[in-house]
Amino acid sequence: MIIDFRMKPPIPAWEPLFAEGKNALSRLLNLKGLEPVRSETLDEVIREGEALGFAHSVIMGRGSEPGSSNEELAAFLASRTDDRFIGFIGADSPEVAGAVAVIEQFAATGLFRGVSINPAVLQPRVPVGDPSWDPIFVACLKHGLPLSITLSGFLGLVGSQVDYDYARPGGLARAALAYPDLKIIISHGAWPFVSEAISLAIFCPNVYLSPDLYLGFPGSKLYVEAANFQLSDRILFGTCYPNVPYDFALSHFRSQEWKEGVLERILYRNGAELLGLPYSFE
Repeated sequence: MIIDFRMKPPIPAWEPLFAEGKNALSRLLNLKGLEPVRSETLDEVIREGEALGFAHSVIMGRGSEPGSSNEELAAFLASRTDDRFIGFIGADSPEVAGAVAVIEQFAATGLFRGVSINPAVLQPRVPVGDPSWDPIFVACLKHGLPLSITLSGFLGLVGSQVDYDYARPGGLARAALAYPDLKIIISHGAWPFVSEAISLAIFCPNVYLSPDLYLGFPGSKLYVEAANFQLSDRILFGTCYPNVPYDFALSHFRSQEWKEGVLERILYRNGAELLGLPYSFE
């Protein structure tokens, strides 16, 4: 079984976002020869994932804009009678107070199992994990929700404020140490600052790394080395589907040289423990 820790499906009202995502990253990341995802409907996406062994998929919320809103995601989650899809509240807001208000509003629904934030949305840009973020960390802890923070080098290269170093994960050390009970997931694994992200996770046992589609990129074998060495319980599998196809992401994980039992942990058990899902391993 597999838990995909980052994807977005064509749920009602998100269909244009899904269609746009099929080509978005292949252009930005110069991924040559990558065929767009063929599935178009939710049923097709589910069948495609289940054929590869996907048992659960985490949908990272984005914010309040129609076409990608928490309201639309909450309605979708409420309509489900299973836990095939797991939602994270999208706390993207230009203000910390706005992010906290969103967390409070949607945590109260009981429909979500985590919080997701793109730090570049906060304005003005402040260092990742800055003390001004503390109300966000406190709100996540209050509701017992892990926090996924999207970090990669491209985060600082898009938008009007170009700052390549903005996505360096070291700034999270203060928050991770100040809030040791808060589970912090670095989505995109903070690539290309791989060594820095690994060092942070080794030092802070509440930090998880989800390299998702960046496993296979230059320098990404360090994630594998870290998992084989001492982080086998804190690396998560994700696809970024439909930015890349399921088999593209899965093949990069399965082709690595993992120690015995490590890949099985990464594909399912680590995510299950984090999300409170059942698992059974000998």
